[in-house]
Formats: sequence, structure tokens, C-alpha cells
Amino acid sequence: MPWYGSHPYLNEFIRENRCRKILEIGVYNGENARSMVQAATKNAPPHEVEYHGFDFFSHHSASRVGRRLDETGCRYRLIEGDTMDTFPEAVKTLPMMDLIFIDGGKSFREAVSDWENSSLLMHDGTGVFVHNVGFMGVGRMVDMVPRDSYIVEIFYAPSEGSVALIKKKTVNRAY
Repeated sequence: MPWYGSHPYLNEFIRENRCRKILEIGVYNGENARSMVQAATKNAPPHEVEYHGFDFFSHHSASRVGRRLDETGCRYRLIEGDTMDTFPEAVKTLPMMDLIFIDGGKSFREAVSDWENSSLLMHDGTGVFVHNVGFMGVGRMVDMVPRDSYIVEIFYAPSEGSVALIKKKTVNRAY
């Protein structure tokens, strides 16, 4: 499987957790976007699935990716530009997400920005997958995620390398 295609662990998480609201940082050609939306439509009608994608769209245009998403029938929004600029503003209007896939900038500064903004969109069941943990900047960001608030699992995906899954720790309240 090429590194830029769909990622089976994302589709599995989407199906198992009945995800309807998906955010992706680093859309590339839209193949992964389409694959995730198709996984979500196994449990929900297409018009109930929302996809939000951030990318420079320099290699593949947003309109081309949009045509791929049009085929799925989902609701979507593509945000073009550097997530260091676009994501903090978008977070103010985005809904809480069920799945977030961070596959954007590899520097520590970019990875921290993407994580901090993503963490604002998490509910108790949200899964945040971080791609390319083997890159120094991304790995340092994953290392700094506070383990007292989040569960961080790192796994190896064939043909991709290390990936992190970050979820909020749930607090058991006794009444």
C-alpha cells in the first residue's frame, strides 16, 4: 500500500465508532478523504457525514478533491492554506469531531499547532491519529502530549511507519 492512499486503521476506527464528523490535516489527493467518508457511510446516510480537510492543495487542487467528495454525497469543507494560519480561525466554527487525522507539517512547531487546535475539537470518544511519528518534530509533539489527560498508543502501520492514536482519558465519577 502506498503511503499516500487510504489508511485501513482509520476506516476501521470510523466503522467501529460510528464516526460521522471527520477532520483531516494533509488531504493530498483526496483518496484517503473519500475512503474515510465511504467507511462512515456504512453506519450513516451520506448527508449525515461531515468531512473537513485542510491542505495547501498545491499538488492536487481543492476542486479536484471536491469532485472526489461530491461522489460520496457527504457534506464537506476544504480549507486551503497553512494550518498554522487557517486552523486556529476554523476551530472557532468547527463542530466537535469523531475522528481527526493529522498528517500535515512535520516540524515540531507545525505538529504542536495542529495538535493543540485538534485537541479543542475532541469529545470523549474522539480518536486523533497522528501520522509520521518517526519524524523528529512529530515524535517530539507526541511525546509532550500530557499522559494524565490523554491515552497515547503508538503502533506500527505496514508501509507507513509509526502512528499515534490519542484519546481523552475518561473520568469515572462516583456519585
